[in-house]
Amino acid sequence: MKNKLQMVVLLAPVVGLFLAGQAGAGNLDAPAAPASSNSAMWTLEDIYNKLNTRTNVSRRTGGFMEPTGGPTNGTMHTLNDIMTLVTNRAPVAKTGQTQTVPYAAPAGSDGNLRKGVAWPNPRFTVLGDTNAPVDVRTNCVRDNLTGLMWARNANLAQGTAWSVSGTCTWWTAINVITNSAGPVNGANYGGYSDWRLPTVRELLSLLAWQYFNPALSDGTGKNQWTEARGPFTGVRSSGYWSSTQMGYLDSKVVHFGYCEVPSGYQTYAYYYVWPVRVEE
Repeated sequence: MKNKLQMVVLLAPVVGLFLAGQAGAGNLDAPAAPASSNSAMWTLEDIYNKLNTRTNVSRRTGGFMEPTGGPTNGTMHTLNDIMTLVTNRAPVAKTGQTQTVPYAAPAGSDGNLRKGVAWPNPRFTVLGDTNAPVDVRTNCVRDNLTGLMWARNANLAQGTAWSVSGTCTWWTAINVITNSAGPVNGANYGGYSDWRLPTVRELLSLLAWQYFNPALSDGTGKNQWTEARGPFTGVRSSGYWSSTQMGYLDSKVVHFGYCEVPSGYQTYAYYYVWPVRVEE
């Protein structure tokens, strides 16, 4: 028995060397290029140009082919370059129209063509436990299309020192958000203190043009918003102040009743406040 054990110990290194030699004799290169044309790909440069200038490039024909040489200076963009474009571009989104209420969308109309970047599903995400009672849920809602974070309460000025109903002047709207004694930054709403009045384009990005009273979708993006469906609360089918001004006394207002964007309202008019911030 002792002799057999000694033999095994002596042979083990030899067997190991033999197996290593067998593994080294193989070839890691594929025997041939993929036969299917589905393996053809775009280059990183193609993808970069598509994002940067919307230039369409046809996919390569035939199967995948090994590049004949590596990229040279100035001939290729990196993944970091591409990610910068993806992060800083805002392609035009779909409007949400699928029909011309209450009729089917005619050929050639927006509701028929539905051009633009598709809405994600869910469109909006409440950043917290949606099964919890309303009064203990988080106060933030992420728009998965734009990446913006909105106050879940779309009528934060209501019942404050600045407003009974929630409407206020433009200057007061800014004060409601930024004042240290106010219900937004002053109260660290949702755990954040960098809320601001949205631009007119940011407000417009919320609209679902298929609907009215209000022109807003629910969390899925597939139905019209209601208080019961959420994800927002206190939405008003009226005008909301934007931070965008026209001239000295006029500021842009977005109406959520009928998707109206009037030319501008004087800053001493009364409209609602809906804070926004950029999620980090």
